[in-house]
Amino acid sequence: MRVPGRPRFGGIFSGDSATFILLFGGGFLFSAFFRTEAWRKVLFGPSSVDYPAVLGLVVLCCAIGWRSLLRRGFVWAEPAELTWMDYAKADRRRIVSARLAGMLTGFVVVVGYLAALMLAVGGSTPQWWLASAVLLAGATILVFTTARRTAFRLEAIGPLLIAAAAVVIVAARLDATAVEYVGAALALCSLLLAFGGEAVNRAGRAVLLDGWNARVLRSMAVSFLDPMMMLPEATAVGSWSLRPPTAVRLAWVGVVGRLRYASALLLVAFAVAVGHVAVPTLPGPVLVGVGSYLALTPFGAGLGVLWRNPGRRRWLGSSSRELVLAHGLLLTGVAVVWAALLWVALLALGTTFSALSWVTVVLAVASVLRTVTRQPVDYSSAGFVDTPAGPMPANLVRQLFRGPDLLALGIAILIWAG
Repeated sequence: MRVPGRPRFGGIFSGDSATFILLFGGGFLFSAFFRTEAWRKVLFGPSSVDYPAVLGLVVLCCAIGWRSLLRRGFVWAEPAELTWMDYAKADRRRIVSARLAGMLTGFVVVVGYLAALMLAVGGSTPQWWLASAVLLAGATILVFTTARRTAFRLEAIGPLLIAAAAVVIVAARLDATAVEYVGAALALCSLLLAFGGEAVNRAGRAVLLDGWNARVLRSMAVSFLDPMMMLPEATAVGSWSLRPPTAVRLAWVGVVGRLRYASALLLVAFAVAVGHVAVPTLPGPVLVGVGSYLALTPFGAGLGVLWRNPGRRRWLGSSSRELVLAHGLLLTGVAVVWAALLWVALLALGTTFSALSWVTVVLAVASVLRTVTRQPVDYSSAGFVDTPAGPMPANLVRQLFRGPDLLALGIAILIWAG
């Protein structure tokens, strides 16, 4: 039974702005299938379509979607539902299950649309359509059977294995029949992982409240245009000590405390390599620059958390320049590791990037440092300017894109120079 006062389906059929966005966005996305020739030039250019690479990109999207669902952000409940609404007609288990179904539906729609668009634009044969459908079905079953249960040890390796399978599909140039076997293997793995653990819809109050707090934090970050609120905190690092507290030691402990994002380094590296083969029209600086920025940002969170805490900086006793240099040195080391992973993936696929494209890794390091050292958002002067889309708070937008602006400018220069 739905919660009283809460609109059905998120209000998308209410006739309000949500309905307009759904109709306009759905119409725009659907219209792409009537302009396949134009999209073929955009996605593939004059080159022929590499269908194994396209299916490899689909598998990588499945891996990324699986990893996002393994965070189980749908497991939350409002504090009121856990206290005085205990006697209301609101079934927590049913609500959590409905959220899981909604996120799983979104996963299928997004990945299915991407696969259908690329295959339609490429004018593929029915065999590749069937292979894509089998892949998506197998991945959906696997995602559902793992996301519906509590976390288990080493579950983060699963998306990495699927990403590695995507590289194998592209490198070995598997045909449609072999790709279908890969999809069947994903469904078989779901049977092996379906047993054990407890269903997440039976989560206790502590877990539901932790999920609610994380959701509120994300909502506030979006509402106040301050994504730095979502910088990940470091976990305990065991025997590592901060005595004596120095900038380099703190930077090292900050990176070690966020090693849970190490799998994202490999996942993003695989995505950049396969994307380079599947969509040859994408410039190398864009792929390498955006990929390295996304992979390195979690490891720059240590400086960001420190930068927003003046008391902790005074306790450390180091100047701002020393802090930036120390964290920049460690972040450069992480960037070298990511670049090495990307180089190995490119070598396996038999392709490479230009020398100018690799320069964007250095730009990404500088952009991450610029991003995490931004000052708290100043709302006193929004600086509204008139645009064709209506008034825009230019000063808030400037603060929001501090960091990515350096990367975008550098990528534009490198593309022009190349």
